[in-house]
Amino acid sequence: MTMRSIRVSHILLTTEDLALTIHDMLKEIDDQELLFKTFGRLAKKYSACGTRDKGGDLGFLEFNTNAKELEDAAMEAAQGEVGGPVKSKFGFHVFIITEEEQMGDTGIDGIHQVTLR
Repeated sequence: MTMRSIRVSHILLTTEDLALTIHDMLKEIDDQELLFKTFGRLAKKYSACGTRDKGGDLGFLEFNTNAKELEDAAMEAAQGEVGGPVKSKFGFHVFIITEEEQMGDTGIDGIHQVTLR
């Protein structure tokens, strides 16, 4: 699996039918700014997650901290495209990647500091 630093918003729904309806409606929107605004409004209205007040914004995904199915699907999705629905133990997620940060090797991983006397 690809590791990326991505900011994800989602709408958590209790039924697959509703998730498919919302997903299909969002897929019809071509303008990214309008898509993000509409996504946020739908999250506030329909999402069963506490992130609904923030338009579904989960923030930047931390590895292995969210629903594994959502995390896996988000890591494979393109920024700005509507993804899902993805089923997890919480329900059905429709999601969008709103931001991606470049990840680079800072050169400090695995360096063992040795103190010379």
